[in-house]
Formats: sequence, C-alpha cells, structure tokens
Amino acid sequence: MNQTQFFQSFDNLQEEVKELKALQQRVLLLLENFRLISPEKSSVLEDWISVKETCTLLSCSEVTLWKIRKEGIIPFTRIKRTIRFKRIDVLNYLNQIG
Repeated sequence: MNQTQFFQSFDNLQEEVKELKALQQRVLLLLENFRLISPEKSSVLEDWISVKETCTLLSCSEVTLWKIRKEGIIPFTRIKRTIRFKRIDVLNYLNQIG
C-alpha cells in the first residue's frame, strides 16, 4: 500500500466515523421520542440494567432472555448474584434484529 492509498483509506475511515456518529444521534432522538430513554440518560447509555428492565426493553420473557444470554448474543455481567446488562448493548441488539 503506497502513501496515497493509505491517506485515501484514512479519509474513507473518517467519513464512516462521521456517518456512524450521525446515525447514533438519530437513534438517540428516536429513542427519546419513543420514551425508551429520557433525554438526561441519552448521553449515559453505559448504565447497567436489571433482567426485568431488559425484558421490558426487548418485550420478551425472562426465559427468552436467559436463552439469549446463554447463546452469548447480548453481553452481561454478574454483580454478586444478579445479572446486569448494559443498556447500550440491549439497544444495539434491538437495532440488529430490526
């Protein structure tokens, strides 16, 4: 790869990052409009949510969520004896399944 190709690839990457940021802002506005998240939390999507909150966001049962978790589709963490999911991971999953 020569220098010209490298800089062209870098410019393309910068454009893709700009597009992703614009898409993220549109998604956040949609979520705020549907009241899935409040405007105060739109910048703090890294908060951990419970199994019940996750089921509400996904409109699924705890058994279905357990299956999704076991398949490794949505990352989770165990805090002492409770399972927690990052809100952003759940919303990304919702975006993937359309």
